[in-house]
Amino acid sequence: MNEDNLDVAKWIQYALKDYTAAVKMVQLHRPIPIEIVCYHCQQAAEKILKAYAIAKDETPIKTHDLVILLNQCRQHSAAFDNCAKFCMTLTTYASLARYPSNIEITEQQMKQALKDIRGIITFMTPLLAEMGHVIKTQETQEARAVEVITETPRR
Repeated sequence: MNEDNLDVAKWIQYALKDYTAAVKMVQLHRPIPIEIVCYHCQQAAEKILKAYAIAKDETPIKTHDLVILLNQCRQHSAAFDNCAKFCMTLTTYASLARYPSNIEITEQQMKQALKDIRGIITFMTPLLAEMGHVIKTQETQEARAVEVITETPRR
């Protein structure tokens, strides 16, 4: 594996670590640290978009704004329009969840953040695989666990 491929692999690996951290927090912590889960979802999206830019021999833009990173990726494929909604939602958690704020992030927003990052990972998997970067996750099992755990009890 050449050095550039190693960098892409590291970015993907770190993205998946953020995703896994978000899932595990939902599974293991009570109360669920909603803000931190959303932050890790945003971080996973940021890192996987940057991995794609690197795979395309570009230097990723130094930003936490997922829409800016998405636009960089769009230069290579208009298919990235499919991720626009996910990126717009998740980008707010780059700063909102990182620092204390009077704005509360709800459990429903957290559930959406988890769905959004799964959508981005699902979208990115075949694109990165075409360039020789295989993403392996236990996504189905983890996603089911998150959905079960985060369901609001019926009364």
